[in-house]
Amino acid sequence: MRRLSGISAVALVLCLSVSSVAMAQQQGRRGRGNFGGGFGGFGGGGLSFLIQNPQVQKELKLSEDQIAKLKEVTDAARQAAGPGGGRRGQNQTDEERQAAREERRKRTEETDKKITDLLTADQNVRLKQVQLWTQGTRALTNNETVAKELALTDDQKSALKTITEETDKKRGELFQGLGRGASDEDRTKAREQFATLQKETDAECLAVLTDDQKSKFTAMKGEKFELDMSAFAGGRGGRGRRGGNNNNN
Repeated sequence: MRRLSGISAVALVLCLSVSSVAMAQQQGRRGRGNFGGGFGGFGGGGLSFLIQNPQVQKELKLSEDQIAKLKEVTDAARQAAGPGGGRRGQNQTDEERQAAREERRKRTEETDKKITDLLTADQNVRLKQVQLWTQGTRALTNNETVAKELALTDDQKSALKTITEETDKKRGELFQGLGRGASDEDRTKAREQFATLQKETDAECLAVLTDDQKSKFTAMKGEKFELDMSAFAGGRGGRGRRGGNNNNN
């Protein structure tokens, strides 16, 4: 039961924070499939996490052959990263950490290219849209393509960065109370607090944009998509419950 409580706490954070590629990336780093890096990258982390998700595969209408080939790509990437996603503890120098980050970045780019090469043009378009839906307003700070398409100014980028950093700090403070000993009441309260925090963050981020930028951002996301994070409540590798439904928010 204590183990299940711990899993529930992690699943709660994932479900409530999935709109940011950051939290998606954190899941990718813990279970290493990506959201990557990578929601990989729910930004930063690549497409491995998303492309392995059965709900996303269904949304893209992938063939059995594509799914099999994509699994080969993501399995190879995971093996290349090694245990812990290629990280080497706390004893690295700043130069070694920078070199490791650069290595991960290159590996992610290579994997992403292999993934997109296996998809049709329409599938790639929809995958980018799905990625934006999972990133949410975090895409404004973590997705260089979005920043470029919206022509964000330096002042806007700075304001958005400040907002997301403050949100991360508050989210971390909330998460501290969700250890294995957290009660159902604690998790319910945290769920409400996380939801409120995300709603406030989204509103603040969108307020930084001009009306034209808001319209473009909406158009870039295409048809509504909501990733069912309950598939990851079982812990390792996101295999708690296969699949999921495409719900409207």
